[in-house]
Amino acid sequence: MKCLMALACAFALPGIALAADHGPVFSYATPVNSQREWSFDTGIFGRSGSNGTQLSTGSSFGYGLTPHLTINASLPAAFGSGSLPESRIVPGSEWSAGASWRFLHSVTSVGKRIESTASLGVVAPGPQQDSGVLSTLHRAPGVAGTLAAGLASRSQYVWVGAGYTRFAEASHDRRPDTISWSGVYGYRPARLRRGYNQWDYRGFAELTGEHTGNLLQSGAVLPNSSTTTVWLGPSVLAIFKTVAISGGVQAPVFRDASQSIYGREHLRFAINLSYLKYSSHTSSH
Repeated sequence: MKCLMALACAFALPGIALAADHGPVFSYATPVNSQREWSFDTGIFGRSGSNGTQLSTGSSFGYGLTPHLTINASLPAAFGSGSLPESRIVPGSEWSAGASWRFLHSVTSVGKRIESTASLGVVAPGPQQDSGVLSTLHRAPGVAGTLAAGLASRSQYVWVGAGYTRFAEASHDRRPDTISWSGVYGYRPARLRRGYNQWDYRGFAELTGEHTGNLLQSGAVLPNSSTTTVWLGPSVLAIFKTVAISGGVQAPVFRDASQSIYGREHLRFAINLSYLKYSSHTSSH
């Protein structure tokens, strides 16, 4: 089962969209790299709850094979000892590699386009041990797929997306299946729309949600281990030439998780730095 997953998804993309240089930091979005365009992302994602805090940091790399196909890899590292539910919206310690295909790119008017992007990826355990109840499980690779669609113009952005992740079983243990979704609205004020040679700004309102299934531990389902949470918060993106800085926070608007297993998660936050190396000074984004 593990070998089939790895072979089927060797050139696939993880469920979370880490290319924050193009859009929001928590939500799924449609942009991909231009042809022969390199991207590099590094930052910190945090989750704080009553049972502790978790931080994840690391690097992700992307390369545009064609104007609508990007391959990339992500190598995060996790810190902290918080006991928190599985999440695919906020990256943990899993390594991943994959590809995104923007299969729809329709320009409806000057500066306005409708897009859809599908991603498929393999997720593999990193060298670090998980914390909380997840640290008691044997780990195995997983498969992650996402679909995002939206409308982008010079001043406004709307994206919706959903993802699904499933892990293989290892020694009668299995991490939970995760269904995630997001909706985001972005606005680029005219006064802050300054072009390539000055800082250019966008603001986003991001709504994300996740449902995780029950954990399988020693061949038995762990009672009350499934969760459903919904999060809402603002984020900001600033771009100057080939450098982008973004950050955001989210607070829970709905939580259904066992406090005896996971405690109560209070806050999510992210700060991200991105660098794009264009093949020319023009881009399709």
